[in-house]
Amino acid sequence: MSDKGHLLRVLGVVFGLAAVVGSVVGQGILRAPGIAAQASESGTVLIGLWFLGGALSLLAALPYAELGAALPSAGGIVTFTERAFGKGASVLASYSMLLMLISALANVAFVAGELLVRLGVGGGEIGPGAIATATLAVFFAINAMGTRISGGAQIAFSAFKGAVLAIFVVILFAQPGAPPVPGEASIAPQGLLGYATAMLVIIGAYNGWGDVVFYGEEIEDPARALPRALFGGIIAITVLYTAVNMAILHVLTPQQMAASDFAAGDAAAGIFGQAGDTVFTIFGVVSIAAICSLMTMTVSRIAYASARVGLLPPALERVAANGTPINAMILVVLGAAAFLWSGSYLTLASTSTALSQVMILLFALCSWQLYRREPDLPRPFRVPFFRPVMALVILFDAALLVVFIWQDPANSLLGFALVAALAAGYWLVRRMAGSKPIQE
Repeated sequence: MSDKGHLLRVLGVVFGLAAVVGSVVGQGILRAPGIAAQASESGTVLIGLWFLGGALSLLAALPYAELGAALPSAGGIVTFTERAFGKGASVLASYSMLLMLISALANVAFVAGELLVRLGVGGGEIGPGAIATATLAVFFAINAMGTRISGGAQIAFSAFKGAVLAIFVVILFAQPGAPPVPGEASIAPQGLLGYATAMLVIIGAYNGWGDVVFYGEEIEDPARALPRALFGGIIAITVLYTAVNMAILHVLTPQQMAASDFAAGDAAAGIFGQAGDTVFTIFGVVSIAAICSLMTMTVSRIAYASARVGLLPPALERVAANGTPINAMILVVLGAAAFLWSGSYLTLASTSTALSQVMILLFALCSWQLYRREPDLPRPFRVPFFRPVMALVILFDAALLVVFIWQDPANSLLGFALVAALAAGYWLVRRMAGSKPIQE
């Protein structure tokens, strides 16, 4: 056993479900329905689009489940890419994930700061930046208490979010229905472009489900628990998202829904009145807090795994007795604070869409490559009808990547350039050190 300590296998499938739900469900579901409704004035079609978003997420999750069950690792994509494509791919994957997620953590913390200021925290004398920094410190402290405590906190956060949305659905269905609109509803007022835009928004609202694979060394019986958490979590989110949209459509017409920037708030306006804004702001704070806590936990595992394979300094391998990779977590929180105060997180966050899709595609490519290179690798979960299904997954993931780059070429290319620069820096340091990995 390493004198630097080791991660503790103390998390269960309930945590896995909470990690999937907690990293996905946020304020997006309160805003996305209005944007998606602009694609069609048919409520049936809208509900079908949300079901389709869940189905596509399940499809994209197949290689995550197979790799996570076969090679449970704190490194996740760092481990998978090195095994499938070698060190170079692992360097790119590691630095992509760290750049993307640390800047995203800064962004999430700032949003939490803005929401807390909106609730009156700080009395108007403390800005969102200072509150965001305090938020990072709070979740560092919670996660530093140990894996059991941070895992329990995530379960509590996710349960609260799910319960609030479920209550919201029940309350809306208890209201009088929206009056019928005379005439036939237009199936696609914006045509195929409207559907494409709606699906991008919906897929964005589902994103985040894959983070659970980074806990492969800490979840008990990962061969069974990881696939169950992935698929069970996505199915639960699909049911919840569909129910929220059906409830909104119960009190708003599709046309009213499409005209709203905050459809959930407008749907509940008659229930909560002037308190509606406060109610949804509090929900937003809790949602963002859950994501902030989970991201602090997740990114520290990626930094720890990157150090373990020589991509970051070996001091980041240290794990406290309570299972927390403490030095890696310090680096992550300090990095997020640096991005926060420099303001660079705004630019970096805009590069994350394409980089995130690259990672999803890379998972699928790793699964395909290991299927070819290691056909005898024990796979507790196997992708059914592997070749045709994985060809479909890779095609779908690649098509989404092209769309994301086409939508925002400047920021997409900037993200790729930053990762390339970080990777070049790693290889330069390694070469100056005599072609030896940093950890040696």
